Amino acid sequence: MAGLFYGACGCGIDQEAVFTGKMERETIFSDILGKIETGVIVLDQMNRRIFFRNRQADKIWEFIRATFDYEELSAMMFNELGQIKNADVMCSDRSRINCDHRSFAYRVCHIEGTAQYVAVIIDDVTDQNRLEAIDEASEMMNNISNVFSGIRHEIGNPLNSMKMALTVLKMNLEKFSKEEIKVYMDRMTDDAAKMESLLKSFKNFNMFEKPNTVRVDLAIFFKSLTQLLGADVRKKRINISIDILPEGRWVTVDTRALQHVAMNILANALDAVNGVKNPTLKIRGEAVGEKVFLSIIDNGCGMPDELIKNAFKPFFTTKLHGTGLGLVISKKMLGQMNCDINVQSEKGVGTTITLTMPKAKTPQSDKIGSEVVYHQ
Repeated sequence: MAGLFYGACGCGIDQEAVFTGKMERETIFSDILGKIETGVIVLDQMNRRIFFRNRQADKIWEFIRATFDYEELSAMMFNELGQIKNADVMCSDRSRINCDHRSFAYRVCHIEGTAQYVAVIIDDVTDQNRLEAIDEASEMMNNISNVFSGIRHEIGNPLNSMKMALTVLKMNLEKFSKEEIKVYMDRMTDDAAKMESLLKSFKNFNMFEKPNTVRVDLAIFFKSLTQLLGADVRKKRINISIDILPEGRWVTVDTRALQHVAMNILANALDAVNGVKNPTLKIRGEAVGEKVFLSIIDNGCGMPDELIKNAFKPFFTTKLHGTGLGLVISKKMLGQMNCDINVQSEKGVGTTITLTMPKAKTPQSDKIGSEVVYHQ
C-alpha cells in the first residue's frame, strides 16, 4: 500500500500523514513566531551562522542599525554566551540596548535537547522602563516625604527638650544648686547625642557613592568580622557557624560597604536572639550561575509580615534608640555594587537575610585574598 511503512512490530505508520502533520506544525509555529512582538533569533554555533530570525527581530535590528552577521552578534553577546556555557544556567542575565530613546532587552537561552543551537530573545522594554521610572519617582517622593517627616520628628523632639531645659535653667539659674543644674545639663547632653547619632547616619547614607569593588573572599571576610563580635557573642553564648561553599566564596564588592552592611545585619541578629534559648547564628554562602547568595540566619524573635514590609522605609524602627536608617543605607550601598538584599522572617521562629552579589572568578592562589583590606 502506497505511503505505508511496516515496522518490526507489524504496526502500520502512514508516512504521508506524519510528514503532513510535521509540515502543519512547522507552518503553525512559523506563523506564531512571525506575529509575536518578541524578537527571536536562533544561532547555529556549530556552523557559525544565523539559523532563524522572525519579523520582530528584523524590525528591532533595523531600528538599532545592526547587521545579521553571526560574528558580529557573537561579539556583541560574548558575555551572555559565556554565561550559558554553564550547564546549570538555562538563560543568561538580561542585557539592554538603548537607541534613539528606546530600550531593548535580550537574553541568550539554551534550546532543550541540543547544544548546537541557542536562542536570543529580544523585547522592546521602552514602555516598561517608563512605567518603572514613574513608579520609582512616586516611591521616591513617598520616601522623601517620610524622610522629612522623620527628620522633623527625630530632631524636633530632642531640640524641644533642650529648649525646655534651657528655659528652666534661665529662669532658675541663681536658685538651683550645682546638682540640680547638672541634671539639666546631662539631659541636654543626651539630647545633643541623639541628634549627633542621627547626623552620623545621614553621613553614612552618602558614604561610598562610587564603590571601589575588588575580589573578596567571603570565608575570610566573615571569619574576621565575627571575631570583632567576640565579646558580645561570648556574653550571650551564641553559637555561630560559617558554611560558605567553594563556588560561592569569591565575590566582587566594595569591602568597606560590605562590612558596613554585614555589621548592621549581624548587630540586628544579635539583638534578635537576645533571651532566646540556644541562640544560633548561621552564615551560609552558595553560587547559582553568576550570582552568590549569602544568607545570615538567626533563630531570634522574628518579625511579622507588617514589619517586613516597612523594614526598608526611612526612620522605621522597633528599637528604643534606633534611627530606622540601617537597612535603608544598607540597601542603597548594595544597589551601588549591583547587589541586592532580601528579608524573610517568621514571628517566633527567626529571620533570614540574603545578600545577592556578583560572583568573582576563583583565583589561582589564595594569596590573592591578601588584596582585601578590612576596616575596623
